[in-house]
Amino acid sequence: MTSIATLTVNPTVDRNAKIGRVVADKKLRCYDERFDAGGGGVNVAKAITELGGEALAIFACGGAVGDQLTRLLKQHSVTTLPVSISGSTRENVIVYEEETERQFRFGFPGPTLSDQEQEDCLQALVSLASKPDFVVLSGSLPPGVDADFYGRVINALSPECKVVVDVSGEALERAVDQSVYLLKPNQHELGELAGCEIESDQDARDAAKKLIDRGKVKAVLVSLGRGGAMLVTASDEFRVVAPTVKIRSRIGAGDTTVAGMVLALQRGKSMEEAARFGVACGSAAVMTEGTKLCRREDAETIFEEMSR
Repeated sequence: MTSIATLTVNPTVDRNAKIGRVVADKKLRCYDERFDAGGGGVNVAKAITELGGEALAIFACGGAVGDQLTRLLKQHSVTTLPVSISGSTRENVIVYEEETERQFRFGFPGPTLSDQEQEDCLQALVSLASKPDFVVLSGSLPPGVDADFYGRVINALSPECKVVVDVSGEALERAVDQSVYLLKPNQHELGELAGCEIESDQDARDAAKKLIDRGKVKAVLVSLGRGGAMLVTASDEFRVVAPTVKIRSRIGAGDTTVAGMVLALQRGKSMEEAARFGVACGSAAVMTEGTKLCRREDAETIFEEMSR
């Protein structure tokens, strides 16, 4: 039975490397090259698997990079459902500069998806024989995909399915016009949705309540960066303070937060406890280098410390 499914229409293989120093107009030689499967929903499925849960990763897949993406996910024991496309899956480049401890991220737009390929991705999800309890829609949209894509996916799902949305821009605006169980914006994204600046906890609380009062969104988990997160529902609110940890890379931290929260909810935990576990997982993710996600033991240790 598939309790959790994720959909990623613009996944990536993240190509990580290190360099002593980045200098313009010179041939630069990188080292310690590593490849990781990436993209919003793909990261969520990977993190859920690492945390001891099960998730089905549905993703658009094309070309040699797409084949590599599938292999990488299988190496992590992630259950996959690749959807064949004619274009090649994108590859992003992340370079860590050791001299300054800065990280340079080069993201690419991805392949253009035809109308039929978009429909194939949608049908791969809605046609599952075992209907998932939770569906996570996360990640950017590639060229050729209209901003209302996630909204169309939500409309096509069973009303009993709990939809979790972690996207940005116009795609986020269109998605919240549908029925969403959990929304995970950051401060900037929440401000754009609510039409206001988010400068305090009260601003975040009020903006989240405004979305919930419209009757489309059940709960909002606002990411506050180093400040942790705030969970807001129609009847309650809860502030989760992030623990202080050594930050090595912020890549994938938001996806890992979503993974931890969804897994906890799927296991029957309360919204409050799930939010705390999600923040613990996100904190564990920043402790790893490059695009590596969290380690289960780190996440569980941080969660235990936060729960004392």
